[in-house]
Parts: sequence; C-alpha cells; structure tokens
Amino acid sequence: MKIKYKDLLEKKKNNRKAVLVTAYDYSMAKVLEKCRVDAVLVGDSASMVMLGNNSTLEISLDEMIVFSKGVRKGLKTPYLIVDMPFMSYQPSRRDAIKNCGRVMKETRCDAVKMEGGRELIDRIKAVIDSGIPVCGHIGMKPQSFKKYGGYPIMGYNEEEALSIIRDGIALEKAGAEMIIIESTVDLVTKYLKENLSIPVYSIGSGRESDGQIVVVNDIIGFYSDFVPRFINVYENISGRIENAVNRFSADVEKGRFPQDKKIPKMSKEEFKKIIKNL
Repeated sequence: MKIKYKDLLEKKKNNRKAVLVTAYDYSMAKVLEKCRVDAVLVGDSASMVMLGNNSTLEISLDEMIVFSKGVRKGLKTPYLIVDMPFMSYQPSRRDAIKNCGRVMKETRCDAVKMEGGRELIDRIKAVIDSGIPVCGHIGMKPQSFKKYGGYPIMGYNEEEALSIIRDGIALEKAGAEMIIIESTVDLVTKYLKENLSIPVYSIGSGRESDGQIVVVNDIIGFYSDFVPRFINVYENISGRIENAVNRFSADVEKGRFPQDKKIPKMSKEEFKKIIKNL
C-alpha cells in the first residue's frame, strides 16, 4: 500500500522510527520497492554519486528531473521526495514556485526538498502556499558548503544551536511537512523532535529523531570517494561487482563465455546451403 504523509505523521505520534534512503535510478528504485523503506529521496547528492562532480552545486534542474523520473517508474510504495538543486529556488519566490511546480508535475513526486531556514523562508512559504508539499533541510546545508569552508558539524555553540532550532520552528510555522537535519549535535535534534509536531529526520545528527536518512550507495559500499563518519557499511557491492566482472573477463579470455548450451546453433549442412548463394 502506498505510504502517504499521514503515515509518516502516525509513525512520529507513535514514536516509531521511519526509514529513509536515497535513490537515483530505476534499477535501485526497483530494489528499494522490495525493502522496508518509508520514504525515498532523489538527492542532489546524485551530482557526486552519479555524475562524479565534486559537490552538489553542479547538478542542474534538468538532470535532477531525469534521475527522478527513473526512480518514480520503479517506486510504487515509499513516499518520494525530490531535492531542489542549487539556485533553482533561491533567486526569487517566482523561481521557487515555477521550478518546484515543474518538478512536482514532471516527476510525480510526493514532495520537494528545499535547503534553508529563516533566510529563505519567504521562498519556502511561497512554494507551500502554492500547494506544493515541502520537506525542509536545516543544520549543515551542503549547498552552502563554500560558506562554511567545508562540511562541519553544527550546533556546538549557543549561536548555532539556537539558530538551527529557530529555523526548525520557522519551517513548521510556514507549513513544511517534515524536516531533515544534517550534521548537527544530537541534543539540538532531540529538542526539535520533541517540540515540533512534524517529523524530524536525522542525517548524521544522532539517534534522537523521528527517523534516519542515508545515501544508499554509502551503506552498500557502492560509493567510496567519500563515506560520512556516521555511516555503517552493510555490504561491499563494489567488491562484488569487481569480482563478477573479473570472472566474466577470465571466461571471455579463456573461451568459456558464452557457455556452449547458450549459443544459438545451426547445423553445418544448413550453413553450407546458405553460403552457396554468396
């Protein structure tokens, strides 16, 4: 049965953890459809994981839509969220409504995700007021990594902690459906979980949240350029692929592939009749 927003709210009310992961293509979506997953995010992390860029800033709106369309075709049950890429909504309320609306229409997602707190609340509220469900993203915001000078853990000092909390309160007031809080100290996450009525999901921000979200490629060992400190690697898919390809390579080199029984056959007599017409 299709998971709806009310189901995510119900989990929060009953203190049951939600499970969120990323996906970037049809094949992964088909696998996740069989898993115990509540929501899937087509993250702008596709910029690095799928396109080999150095940050999330380089991915375009058109590229995000292509990835999201593939995921939508393979995903039927989990709630689907699509990341709004850098500068697709920041310039103006008009840009925000237009581009978020385009993503909703073309990808058939359930919500869009917008990074930012009070500094972008007018854009976020304009999108929500236009009828588009929004997942907020506060704490360490990867699209602002150049401002931070990297990817720090946020909330260690009073100014940062209070700022993140105020961002969360502002997002709920604006009508956001849920919030993802990234790389923030655990007590800030716990406070927001306990004081907001909307779900608060952690990515590297401790266990005291309404659920956890990870890049699926990280936990299956399929992206090794950068593995966040909080990640558990549950599988070594890269190693398995390498092993499979090397075994295939050996079979080709030694003339064992394809297997004889899988080769389409024709009798020599039939072939001789054919080549007589050359």
